[in-house]
Amino acid sequence: MRAPAVLLLLCLAPALPSVLGGPVESAIVAAMKVPDSPNYSWRTEVADDARSYDIVGSTDRATDFSVVTLPMALPSSRRGPRGVAPSQTLVTAVYKGGEQFVVQGENGWRRLEELALTGESGRGRRGGPPGGPFGGPPGVGGSRTRSSRTGGRGPASGEETDPRGYSNLQNTLSRPHEEIAIIVAGATDLKAEGEVVSGVLSETAAKLLLVHAGQKDIIPLHAAGTVRLWVKGGALVKYETRLEGVLRVENSSGRREVTVNQTATTTLSEVGTTKLEVAPEAAKKLGG
Repeated sequence: MRAPAVLLLLCLAPALPSVLGGPVESAIVAAMKVPDSPNYSWRTEVADDARSYDIVGSTDRATDFSVVTLPMALPSSRRGPRGVAPSQTLVTAVYKGGEQFVVQGENGWRRLEELALTGESGRGRRGGPPGGPFGGPPGVGGSRTRSSRTGGRGPASGEETDPRGYSNLQNTLSRPHEEIAIIVAGATDLKAEGEVVSGVLSETAAKLLLVHAGQKDIIPLHAAGTVRLWVKGGALVKYETRLEGVLRVENSSGRREVTVNQTATTTLSEVGTTKLEVAPEAAKKLGG
């Protein structure tokens, strides 16, 4: 559903400025400039029921490559206790699209299955992604415990629950230009207060934002959310989504339903001027 939404918005973009003129409409036009841009950089700060973490990245639309620093659940060649999730490490990864990616390992760029076979660990790059405007890798909250907030429907009777709260961190990537397309297509009741436009997300939009494409083991059952857009000088500079819902998660410990509450704030920069450098080895592994 993501690609058609982006294509529809790109087709409509040239006509909108001539028919829309209010602050809300101007914010929509400003937001749509990001999907239409050849490149951009971003930083997303995420807080959910279990932890806080940052994702820092740069994307080039022509090549479909993104270089990203983020926490990731890496596989281990050693078998751990049943039900224990793989360790989460801050890594530098190169993505082709949002689902295919390689991680910078100790001995070069590796897919996750290669890391599992070799027993390597991933390692992050100091200074952030090439071409990015942010100094240093993102801070990660580790396994900091948060009190679970009430939202959506609770787990079904007899389902396993995690008293620490559920972290919605995923290895596949949800890129800002895709998220903005979903937001513009699915936001309603938009209101402007100064340079900030806020609204309510449809259930379909909230589901698409909660669970990234390619996550076959996570199914959104219910979802709701709100959005805020910050516009300055005719450009979208920041957006925030507040999401809550119920997910069905399947892993080595079985199937369960979890309640999730997540706030993500994305700051955009260098829209149209980002210079992305992708390691040749990484590009080759991804077919670039």
